[in-house]
This record gives sequence, structure tokens and C-alpha cells, in this order.
Amino acid sequence: MIEQQISPSRAPAHPTRHPWRIGCAFIALAALFLIAYKGITLAWAGWNTYQSAMQLRALAATAPLDNPVALQNTLDRLTENYDEFTQEVDPLLPAAEWFGFVPTYGALAASAPELVEAGRQALDLTQAGSDLLAPTLAELHAAQPDASTPELLLQAVAQQSAALPEFAPRLEALRATLSTVDGAALPGRLAAPLQAAPDLLALADVATQLGPQLPALLGMDRPKTYLLLVQNNHELRATGGFIAAIGRLTLDQGKLTELDFADSYEVYRADGMYPPAPAAMQHYMNIPVLVMRDANWSPDLPTTAQVAAALYKSDMGVEVDGIATVDLHAVRRIFSALGELQVAGFDDPIGGENIEDQIVKLWERPAESDTAVGGDTPETLGAWWSQRKEFIPRLADAALTKVQNGDADLLALTSALVGALRERSIQVWLDNEEADAVLHAQGWDGALRPATGSDFLAVVDTNMGYNKADAAIERALDYRVDWPQGADQPAQATLTLTYTHPIEADDPGCDLTPRYGDSYAALVARCYFDYVRVYAPAGSKLLEVTGVEPASVTTQRGEQRTQVFTGYFILPPHHTNTVTFTYTLPPDFTPDQYRLVLQRQSGTKALPATVHIHGVTQSTLVDDAVWEWPTSP
Repeated sequence: MIEQQISPSRAPAHPTRHPWRIGCAFIALAALFLIAYKGITLAWAGWNTYQSAMQLRALAATAPLDNPVALQNTLDRLTENYDEFTQEVDPLLPAAEWFGFVPTYGALAASAPELVEAGRQALDLTQAGSDLLAPTLAELHAAQPDASTPELLLQAVAQQSAALPEFAPRLEALRATLSTVDGAALPGRLAAPLQAAPDLLALADVATQLGPQLPALLGMDRPKTYLLLVQNNHELRATGGFIAAIGRLTLDQGKLTELDFADSYEVYRADGMYPPAPAAMQHYMNIPVLVMRDANWSPDLPTTAQVAAALYKSDMGVEVDGIATVDLHAVRRIFSALGELQVAGFDDPIGGENIEDQIVKLWERPAESDTAVGGDTPETLGAWWSQRKEFIPRLADAALTKVQNGDADLLALTSALVGALRERSIQVWLDNEEADAVLHAQGWDGALRPATGSDFLAVVDTNMGYNKADAAIERALDYRVDWPQGADQPAQATLTLTYTHPIEADDPGCDLTPRYGDSYAALVARCYFDYVRVYAPAGSKLLEVTGVEPASVTTQRGEQRTQVFTGYFILPPHHTNTVTFTYTLPPDFTPDQYRLVLQRQSGTKALPATVHIHGVTQSTLVDDAVWEWPTSP
């Protein structure tokens, strides 16, 4: 019998079972399920929070008092949703920073712990503010159903002003948390509100500090009158521009009871008694006395405001409680925040991008008028002249109406206003010592800001040519400080200013005679007649000036403990002029303890500046009101 042998290689296969593999597979599936479940619950909680936040913002930005119950319910729902969201996300936060390398959303992941905490703090502030103001707002709304939301809000804040300082610690905590987040690195939807947050917190902080003074400022004791100086920075003056128009605003019991604008030329009395104009204005502009439209000779707004208030009282018989300035930079910011507006007399909807062009058009040819600049006869020119600024009250009325009707995004508008205050395109002086001190500390009062123990530099240009050439003039600054005689000797400062008039035009003879021409562009393409003042620390000594008329050079004590050096020059179109001031600083400035405060003139464009201090050079673009050296780390 032959036995059949079966080769092992051909034996039937019996699979080997590995239970641990099956277990791992189940664990992996379970983990994936949990991750998916966690992701879904987290996303759902985040979406609910986002939806509630958007609903709250929509209600707050439009008509919050029409349905206060809905507003409070939405806030409560947002708080609940956010609590659910934080419960889901808190366990994941310790690992969030591991994902900082991920493109686009890595910065969001890395900042997640701070953002979550900031959300808690912001909600806490919002809830506390609602608890404080909501009952008062409800009472006021019931008593004054036709009043606008901003008016009622001002009244409610005035009534509860004593409690506002209690919010300061919460605001500081939120500011500290947000300061650790780089908002610019985050995705767009988060970047914009986070970048606006410092402005909103700054305004809230000022409001808490002003708490005790708010009832008086809002006219709760008696009507308060404030002036709004509308400055055209195309014709630069010391505080930002020629005073083109003057608005008078009255608050009574928190209500806006008056807002009227007048051409600055109308604020004048033929029989009035006026002080002599500054010597330079008399000499170069042939202006013998100081009238309201020229009141802003001093670049220190508190000084100018005192002069303007006295002149206004003499001309109009009205005492004012504060003065604010606003220039074209601020107007552009405000109308960008308001969105498009249809304004009577304007052909196209108005927004931040086109407002200057539209203003120029209406200046050249007033709305609903057959007259235009450059009229053929004295009669037609006179008719144009009397109507050329009618667009100002129309713009103000359209903007105010949008705000009062609840159609404005108040968050965007607040951010725009604070940005304008920061760059000093809006400046505010109050005839209230305590309140004005708060604005000064914030840098919003338009004051010259020399600092004890620091070098100080402010360049102030005044257009003396009866034209709008500053719309074109380009400026650059170079500042050098050295100790050529040794560190124990006074430092020497060399300031070089470069002015460029880029327009290719011909202005024969650089005629200083006031004349309008046939367009606004013709006023821009004129010779630049500039009186420049350099503000340095008190005790500085002038050594040499070049690039100006020699007879125009003076040195004198200035406002806010400064020394002032002056010069005058004429710059034709398509030319450049370089002005150099060389002077010694007071002896208490040494290389190892040197600091500099550089203040940009209100109304000017961002200033290219190069600073050389004892062999160290730094170039920058000064767009805020003040720049300091050494810069903060």
C-alpha cells in the first residue's frame, strides 16, 4: 500500500486568530466615534453661540429699545450657549497651542485659551452693563416713546453714572487678556472685531473715568453748548486746518436740542472789538486782527479753545462749554463706518471712499444752484460764495438721522470715532477741569505733549497762501541728535524737513492775493506759502536755519513749556524745498538716558520720519498723534 504523503506546503491553511487586533480595531472605532461626536457637539455649541451673538449685535445696532425683552432674552441665550461651548472646549484648550503650525487657522488654535477667556470677560461686562442700564432705559423709553435710542442711552448713562467707575477693573482685565492675542494673524471674521476691540475698550474706559462728570457734560443740570470747528486740512492751520464752518450743538437733559452750522465768515461783527492778529499773520497775510475763522493759531488746542470761546462769546453772545475739531480725515472715517448714505443735493450715494470728491463737486457747484466757482460777474460769484458750504449741514443731518433712526452700526461708528481721536483728526477740549484731565490723559484733547525728562519735537505748518495746496504737499522729516563735544556737554539737534509740491502747474509770480480761480484743483495747484514752527524743549538754543527767508527766523517761548523756532518760505508747484534747523538741547539730556516724543501735526498725512540718536538710526511712518523713541519692545 502506497501511502500518500502530503507536503506541508500544500496542507490546508488554518487562519491564526489575534484577539488583540480585533480589540484595537474596536477601540480605534470607538475613539473615532468619540472624536466625531465631540467635534459635532463642539461645532454645534459654537454655531449656536455665533448665531446668538449675531442676533444680539443686530438688535443692539438697530432698535434695541423697541423690544427690550427680546434683547434681554437674546443676551441670556448667548450666555447659555457660550457656557455650553466653553464646557465642550475647555478640556481641549491645553492642547490647542500644539496646532499653531497649521496654515490659516493655526494662530486661532494657539490663541484659543485667551480668546475663550476674553469671551467670558466680554459677556460678563455686557451682562453687568445690561443689568445696570436696562431698567432705567425701559423707564425712559416708556416716558419718551419718540426719543431716539442714543438720546435715551445718554440719559440712562447720566442717571447711572455713579456706578460706572465700578466697571474699570473688568475693562482692565479684558484689555489685558486681549493684549496677548495678535488679532491681525487671525482669520478675517475674527481679525476685524479683535482689532477694533482696543478702540471700544478705550472709549468705555474714558466713560468710566468721566462717570462723575457725565451728568453735567450731558446737560442734566443746565443746557450745555459745544462748538464743532470743521477744519479743512487742505489749507493747513496749527490745529489741523482752516476753520471752514462752525457747528453749535446743545445738549439738554441728554437730548440734542440744537445742531446748527454756519460759514465761519458769518461769525463776525463789523462793530466787534478784536485782538491783534499774531505778528506773522499780520506781516505775511495782511490780516490785522484775529477773528473766529483764524482763531486756531496755537497748535495747543486747550490754548486755541480759550481764544475761540472768547471770540465766539463776543461775536454771538453765547458761552460755550467745550470745543471739538473735526477734519476731512475724520469725515472719511465716519462715513466709511456709516455705510452709503443718500444725501440731498448729492448725485451719488455718499461713503468714505467718495466723500471728498463729492464735497469738492458741491463746493464748486452748490446743489440746486445755477452758480459755480469762477462766475463771470460779481453777482454770480457772490451767489456762489454764499452757497458754497451748504453741503456741510446736509451731510451732518444725514449722518445724525441715520444714527438716531437706529440704522447705523454703532460698533463700527464707535471704532471710527476712537480711531479719529487717536490720530487727532478729532480733538476735544472741555470747560470742565476734571473731565478735560481725563481726555488729556488719553491724548484726545489736542494738547502739545512734551514729557518731563524727554526731548520733544513738533513741526507745525501754517498755510498762509489763501489756497488748498496742502492737499498735494508731501512732507518728510529727518532728525539727528549727537553729542559732538562729549556726553557731558549739551546735545546738538539737526532737524531737516523736506517739502515737495508734486503738481505740474504754473503759478506765475506766486501771487499771494486771495482768489478762487475756476476750480478747487486750481486752488491746490498754487504756490505753497508756509510759516513753519518747530517746538523743542524749553531752554533749547537756535544755532542756524536754512531754507527759509532769513528775516522770518525767530526764537521765543512757546506753549506747554517749549521753545519755538520759526521760518517762512514759498514753494512753487513741481518743486522741492529743504529746511534745516540746527539747535542745542538743554544740558540735562545725556546719551544713556535720552528719550524723544515726536508729535505729528493734526490734519497732516502720515509722516515719514528718520531719527538718528547717537549713532542709532530708525525709520518709521508716524500715523498716530505721537511717536516715541526708544520704541516700546
